[in-house]
Amino acid sequence: MQMTNEMEEKLKRYILNADPFLWNILSAKTKKERIIELQGLGSLKEYSLKSNYIYKKINHDLLVELGPDGIIEHIVVPCLMGQFKPEMLQYFRRCWREGDLPSLNYLKENKLYRRHIFTEEAVRDGIGTDQVVGHKDRAFIFVQIDTQHEFIERWTVFAGLWFEEIEPRLGTGRESSPTAAND
Repeated sequence: MQMTNEMEEKLKRYILNADPFLWNILSAKTKKERIIELQGLGSLKEYSLKSNYIYKKINHDLLVELGPDGIIEHIVVPCLMGQFKPEMLQYFRRCWREGDLPSLNYLKENKLYRRHIFTEEAVRDGIGTDQVVGHKDRAFIFVQIDTQHEFIERWTVFAGLWFEEIEPRLGTGRESSPTAAND
């Protein structure tokens, strides 16, 4: 992925400020599982699973080890491509370009989002207060969904970063092909 120093600095800031961690593109949901997943992708090999690293340190170490372009090329792109079929990304891209939000029915039909019914045990936070303990489906990488009222609120920061900055620089020819505008 070719990028200027300005773009590299911009991506570095996006990575440092990504919330949730790496925009929730990893399949794993706990910190320990995420470290194992990152190690499986070839990063952070020196990390011990017995240590309790904070995400700020993990981000810093990834930036030192891979740099912003390496994180995008070796972690973000493979993880995203592994979770979304090309036609799904085309659908999201078309919605993004047209200023529309994806259809909730589309997300459900393609198993990118499903409604979660929480039981009494699932909504307790362990301290005795009621608090929904959320589960994030793949769609949450690109859109924020009000799960209580079942509607898509808005695009995530990552969606703009992906469609405007990362995807056009992948060199796949996708963005410059004549059919790309018709996706």
